[in-house]
Amino acid sequence: MMNFEKKLQEIESIIDQDRFRKLQLKLKVEKREQEIHKRYIEKWNSEVLNNKKFINQLNIIQERFRKINPTNNKYSWMFYAADVSSKERVKDQVAFYLNCEKVYLQLCLSGLYSRVELFGKEYKIEELTKAKEEYLDEILEVFKIQNES
Repeated sequence: MMNFEKKLQEIESIIDQDRFRKLQLKLKVEKREQEIHKRYIEKWNSEVLNNKKFINQLNIIQERFRKINPTNNKYSWMFYAADVSSKERVKDQVAFYLNCEKVYLQLCLSGLYSRVELFGKEYKIEELTKAKEEYLDEILEVFKIQNES
């Protein structure tokens, strides 16, 4: 019986140690992800959400499109949180609507694999300026295609 109690305590100790190790690892990973996400969010906020020049460009595009096609056309844009599963509360997408078509630029937070996406193309956060330029070009291209007939 003494041997039984000793074995049971050993099993319990091993399981407790393993659970503690996994918890510590999980906390370490979450902390690292938070640091990465913080860097991405700060860059996103300064370059997209709070960038007056970028917002002004979107407004100019919208106004010009409405001037070119004044009737029966819906052009609008907005920032919103597309990924509601994200732990961070951030408006992670800018979407431009051209009638029924949506052109979007999105911040995707996935720890080490965080990125900015534009129609399936992926950019590192350091390439955000390039992504924004291509985003604006894509809006113009969609508008051009819609008006080619």
